[in-house]
Amino acid sequence: MSNSSDRPRGATGVSSALIRSALGRRLVALSLGAALLPLLALAALDFILSKTVGLPPTLHRDLLLVTAATAVLGVGIIGAAQARIVVGRLHRLLAATRRVAAHDFAARLPVKGDDEIARLTEAFNEMTRGLGMNFSALSVLSQIDKSILNGLDLRDVVKYALKCVRYIAPADVVVLGLYESGSADSMQVYVLRSDNRPRIRTRFQLSEVLRQCLRPGAGGSWTEQPPLAESIRTVLKNEDGATKYWVQPIARGGRVWGALMLGHRAELPLSGDQLALLSGVNNRLEVAFASIERDRKLHTMAHADALTGLPNRHALLGVLAQELDGARRDGKLAGILFLDLDRFKRTNDTLGHAIGDIVLSQAAERIKSNLRSSDKVARLGGDEFAVILGQLASERDAGSVARQLIKSLSRPFEVESHTIYVGASVGISIFPQDGDDGSDLLNKADSAMYRAKDQGRNRFVYYEESMNVEAQSRAALDLELRQAFDRNELILHYQPQIDMRTGRVCAVEALIRWQHPQRGLLYPAAFIPFAEESGLIDAIGSWVLKEACLQHQRWRHEEVPIPCVSVNVSNRQLLRSNFLRTVHYLMNLAQMPPGSLELEVTESMFMDGGKAGIAVLNTLVAAGVRVAIDDFGTGYSSFGYLKTLPASILKLDQSFLKDAPGDSDAATIIAAMINMGHTLRKEVVAEGVEREDQRKFLEELGCEKAQGFLFARALPADEVVRFACERFQRFPPPGNGRTALTAEST
Repeated sequence: MSNSSDRPRGATGVSSALIRSALGRRLVALSLGAALLPLLALAALDFILSKTVGLPPTLHRDLLLVTAATAVLGVGIIGAAQARIVVGRLHRLLAATRRVAAHDFAARLPVKGDDEIARLTEAFNEMTRGLGMNFSALSVLSQIDKSILNGLDLRDVVKYALKCVRYIAPADVVVLGLYESGSADSMQVYVLRSDNRPRIRTRFQLSEVLRQCLRPGAGGSWTEQPPLAESIRTVLKNEDGATKYWVQPIARGGRVWGALMLGHRAELPLSGDQLALLSGVNNRLEVAFASIERDRKLHTMAHADALTGLPNRHALLGVLAQELDGARRDGKLAGILFLDLDRFKRTNDTLGHAIGDIVLSQAAERIKSNLRSSDKVARLGGDEFAVILGQLASERDAGSVARQLIKSLSRPFEVESHTIYVGASVGISIFPQDGDDGSDLLNKADSAMYRAKDQGRNRFVYYEESMNVEAQSRAALDLELRQAFDRNELILHYQPQIDMRTGRVCAVEALIRWQHPQRGLLYPAAFIPFAEESGLIDAIGSWVLKEACLQHQRWRHEEVPIPCVSVNVSNRQLLRSNFLRTVHYLMNLAQMPPGSLELEVTESMFMDGGKAGIAVLNTLVAAGVRVAIDDFGTGYSSFGYLKTLPASILKLDQSFLKDAPGDSDAATIIAAMINMGHTLRKEVVAEGVEREDQRKFLEELGCEKAQGFLFARALPADEVVRFACERFQRFPPPGNGRTALTAEST
């Protein structure tokens, strides 16, 4: 048999619990009273009547019946009244519950007595307060979410956040302190009082002590020293009684935007639900401020140049349109200056992009310092800048500004112990005589700048209508260059390198030419700048490398005594991800023997390319490719980096040989550079040899190789073959016949 304690309570258990409750005891007492009261009344009446003499039995019986009926009626009336009270309380509780179900959380019921209904009423009121707080807070949090998702407005976020915290915690004041945009020292403060009095909005400087309260990752805690100025705390204490502050930093990822604070006369006990909701407000504020910062950065990236901070081309066109609208409305002139730095590319190539970037930043500062506050300047890209001059009295004023800019940019730039001379060429267009469209005026100023370059640089030129023809010509040239690939109009010429010890051709340098159908043979200066602007330079570089390798393969098959072909490689081409694969593929395709392919790079590559560039060259050297440093002496010529380079050849720039050997200083520099190369066990090639005295001078210094017009200019493939064979016949190697020629060529 199972124990009775294991049985379900059932109706008996419920009855026992009801009897033990206060409400149950009241109902039992009422029931017993209702049952005993008529009996007691009849017994008392019967006793009185039995003692009374002379009453007839019939009257005695009638009095008892009337008394009994009256007692029963009284009991019924009392029971009904009591039941009505209990049922009424329950009905009010039910009605309030339905109001809560309809999201009316203002329902509050009076608590009377100490029975179960009274305690149920207390629990209902507490539940209603909690639900009201949660629903109100969640509703406002939803408004914050919508504000974040649908066009973030910081004012709305702040308003909703203060309102939400008011629902969550009954503090005397709610404070939101936010760092001002772009400042880590100044804070803007928003305060909402408990009686919803007008908010305090103020700013103050944040001291180091107060900043310590805003450490990233700190949780909410109570303190008497919140990150508020003493003057603000005094006002809140005197007017609102706030002496204790609950502080929660608004921070994410090490970035602090401010703090959320509750001010009260004493520490408020905050429940788990309240802390969770406060954390929800805090999280949304963090998301909002992170979104604002992200949008600000995206806007800056879209409208500002990352290096100089100046507006970019996109932003400039918008500003230019506004400036032209104002000039059109006021009947004024406006000037557009298109400015391009002179000799900047050489600075980049010789000293590296890091130095070039510093020069660009300093140039931007010089340009800004020579303009009025109302003038606008933008960086268009590379070394190109544009300036908008509004409210001009005459077009001569634009020339005056251009002259001042050129003078400023002609002063030397001092960058990391380097003295760099740049200068600038400026083109000018004027609104409205040169046009009324911003983009068109900018293009016309660009055309005028090219004319300034053609006239010798370091000057300014006003736009003329004839320049439009030149601009169209450049555009046509760009299109023709793209078609030159399909028409096989690009060709290679080869300039021989002479071994000073043997007199024979030891290598040829591949140089591109364009056989234009109307303009004849064009040299690189006539089209390579357009190739760089149009993005064709990479394709041209790949074509030159392939054609040179295949041409050398044909020479080997024909037993032409040209041991090596040399190709210039740009830094950009060398650092492309597929460059190594391309070289390996071409070497296999042309069956290039080790040492038959030479790649020429500039000294700037070792600064721009860094470890990645050197790693590429090491891989090429391991594959049998020779590496030469072109224009040696114009960049970072020092033992410090030369001793680590995977280059076996130094090519002296022709500028050093121009005045040698007659100029003793030039001769001394050349001798020192050749000695340095030999000390580092590298071969030296002298470029630009044009006179016999230069050749003899180099021979005396032990220079191994030379190239220049003294020996031969760059020749077509068939002519360079004849030249090489003639030199071979003139200076034959030891031994005779075809065997010696074949050995030399391979």
